[in-house]
Amino acid sequence: MNLLNWVNVIDKKMAVLSVEANLCTKLISPKSTCTSCVDHCPKTSISFANKDILIADSCVDCGICGAVCPTGAITMNKPPLTQFVQEAIHKSERHEKVYLHCDRTPISKGHATTVAVPCLGMIPKEAWVTILNKCKNLSIYQPEQACTDCEISTGEKLWRRELQAGETISCQKMKITSEISHSKESVDYNVERRDFLSAFFKETKSTNKLAIKEMLGGSAKIPTYQEKRQGDSLSKLKKEWNDVGSHLIERMTNESVYPYMNKQSLFLKELQENEAMWYQEDIRLPQINEDCHFCGACAILCPTEALTMKNERGQQKITLQPYKCVDCSLCAEICYTKNIQLQQAKNQTLLENEITLVEKHGQGL
Repeated sequence: MNLLNWVNVIDKKMAVLSVEANLCTKLISPKSTCTSCVDHCPKTSISFANKDILIADSCVDCGICGAVCPTGAITMNKPPLTQFVQEAIHKSERHEKVYLHCDRTPISKGHATTVAVPCLGMIPKEAWVTILNKCKNLSIYQPEQACTDCEISTGEKLWRRELQAGETISCQKMKITSEISHSKESVDYNVERRDFLSAFFKETKSTNKLAIKEMLGGSAKIPTYQEKRQGDSLSKLKKEWNDVGSHLIERMTNESVYPYMNKQSLFLKELQENEAMWYQEDIRLPQINEDCHFCGACAILCPTEALTMKNERGQQKITLQPYKCVDCSLCAEICYTKNIQLQQAKNQTLLENEITLVEKHGQGL
């Protein structure tokens, strides 16, 4: 890897937020009504200009925008969501009691085992489901008036909303406390060293993931909708190369390369391990009426490529890969004939590989 590649890796690691403008529904289509990141930003630091997402210097790095963005157009790097969840699980497995808290309400490390985040509002419901299922001895440390006096004014309402959603899905209850109970365990040097080494190796792994992507020339870049519309051989070859690169990175790092899968992967893993969650209806998926005109706009503009339109032997069909759908609502909003609706579905539907939503016979348009 050359010096320029390493500079790019370091630059991306230093950034608190990662932005992938091609995934933003607001930038993909003016018909999108999504303004979640702007609405929840406590410092009005987010704006849109020249087909890009701009983060102002007034940003306080709370990570709330990453929690509310359905497509992963904005994600948190410090800490990455999956790394934070792994840390919580790791410490819960090795310690008697663990406290999750905001950086703005610090706890002395000598008093308890802790997991800190910039703001509890950065934790989406998918992460709460995992934590509730796997971290039975974890509590939220929340002193009285902590959120009331905080500059992150939108944080408390959001984290309580997302926690409540996670509790409903997992059928578990999180303990919230304003007091620290001293642990009876004797935390020796070896335990602390293991915690440190675990955090170090997770950081190294995420750096290597970026390095591999740079080495492959930026593989796994999210295609723009303009690129999706092109059907020439060069575009197809580029997509095939991206798919190969993405598969290679995922095999080497055991993580998805796509930002929109950060939250979804957590939920999918819990779903695979908890059959009791299969029959709950905690998700929404698109349904297409038979009156569909097969214009293909939904498939072209879908930011996660969950929807695809195929023409095989004179038969047209629009299919859905459920696990890629993040309920961003863009397909329903851009359908000019209003033949797409988002409807509640059983969670187990996400485990299906592909579903044909609508099809018709005849020559391709």
